[in-house]
Amino acid sequence: MLTSNPIILETLAVLREHGVKDFVLCPGSRNAAIVHTVCQVKEFRTHRTTDERCAGFMALGLALATGRPAVVVVTSGSALANLYPSACEAFYQNVPVIFLSADRPQAWIGQMDGQTMPQEGALGKMVKMSVSLPETDIWHANRLVNEAILEAQYKLPSGPVHINIPLSEPIYDFTTDALPQARKIEYRETLLPQQNPGDSEREVPAEDWSNSLLILGQAIPTERLHPSLLRLTRMHITVIGENLCNQEAELYTNAFDIDWSRMKPVERVITIGGHIVNKELKEFFRKNKPQEHWHISHDGAVVDLFGCQTVAIKSDYTKALNEIFRDINRKSHKLELPLKENTDTANKRTALIQELFDNIPPTSLVHLANSSTIRIAQHAKLKEHFDKKSGSSYRPYIFCNRGINGIEGSLSTTVGIAMAAPQYQKVFAVVGDLSFFYDQNAFWASPLPQNLHILVFNDGRGGIFNTLPVPQEPETSRQAIMGEHNLSARHVAMLHNIKYLEGEENLQEFISSEEITILEIKL
Repeated sequence: MLTSNPIILETLAVLREHGVKDFVLCPGSRNAAIVHTVCQVKEFRTHRTTDERCAGFMALGLALATGRPAVVVVTSGSALANLYPSACEAFYQNVPVIFLSADRPQAWIGQMDGQTMPQEGALGKMVKMSVSLPETDIWHANRLVNEAILEAQYKLPSGPVHINIPLSEPIYDFTTDALPQARKIEYRETLLPQQNPGDSEREVPAEDWSNSLLILGQAIPTERLHPSLLRLTRMHITVIGENLCNQEAELYTNAFDIDWSRMKPVERVITIGGHIVNKELKEFFRKNKPQEHWHISHDGAVVDLFGCQTVAIKSDYTKALNEIFRDINRKSHKLELPLKENTDTANKRTALIQELFDNIPPTSLVHLANSSTIRIAQHAKLKEHFDKKSGSSYRPYIFCNRGINGIEGSLSTTVGIAMAAPQYQKVFAVVGDLSFFYDQNAFWASPLPQNLHILVFNDGRGGIFNTLPVPQEPETSRQAIMGEHNLSARHVAMLHNIKYLEGEENLQEFISSEEITILEIKL
């Protein structure tokens, strides 16, 4: 019988899925459940030794000879420290050794309990990755173990990694019949799996992508994918995006226009690019998990947004989309998406942002602040404009600090863009009041770029909280949560000698102004 500990079972199951076979086992009590379980799995080959220093180098030799990762299993405390010399050698030889250590629960580290020390990161810079697994969250543990294996074997150069497993009592509880079926996350540098050498002459049948979705996340403007996307969307695959994807609006359906309550599950989801704003989209796929989730990025990172990622792809975006086009079965058909009957266009802020989008000058861009601003602006439609002067069409680029999604720094980022990009005729910031006042020190920059225009929506509080169940009593609690205030951007403009306008009736003057301008809309 195997251990009853679900994290140990999941860890070993993931290792098995990746074809790991060789385990060097060292004696100990805290690692006893790991050692005993490894010995019961027929796919694993076990090798025993007492000295952890020797064990590390034995695993190095196994990995060198087989070309596959080898695992060394040690108990808690100083046993792990004895692996440092072999970690150094594996690191500089680029050999995929997996150092698997049992650990005491975090609460007992440094509390005079035996064989305890801070084990996560103990091998320092001599491993490519060090992860410490949660004690109960199987999904999290699965993702971390997959990440560690991909880092060790597939992301070149190969090298050693450290997986640390904190274990609480009982240790000696063996009640499980077999390892579970665990999710394996693949790593590729092409969208589709490579053919075996013997299959090079065989024609691979094209796939039916009818029950698939391509979701476009945030992308910087240089990553325009028009030709590749156009071929796909006209023919056989459904594409969902947001304004932040910075692609032509006719190439995708905006996620904020979809009625997610009527959406049907899909078999395969491919995400490409950066962050996705729409919360309903994320909640839908976390609840209705697709059978496959492929994420395409420039670094091949594991981004398990929906809790079901199956493939991490390191690829140029255009290359990946072209691979889909070459592979797709021409009989594939696009999905019918349930659209909302009424969108948020009646919202005053949405209407004003729409007017801004409709009248934005050529070669201009917009930087949106986080929280309510970025969400409301998703309901405004971006479209191509024709510039008579240049004889070409243009679409405004959309930026937003979605890396960490904080409200701070929106103005400062916009100022930086305006400073560095004089080729943009005008740079517009659209911010809420909290974001504006939080970052007003951005106006200390000298000299301030004159192509800078700031649209401030001021409702005297954090607008996002209007959609959340904020307690109304006591009043001090509500004020603290929502950041209530009675400030005006007028005084900030006066302080920095910036042109100031107030009221929606001045929007056109704001857009056409040839100097740095603040327009405040009080709601």
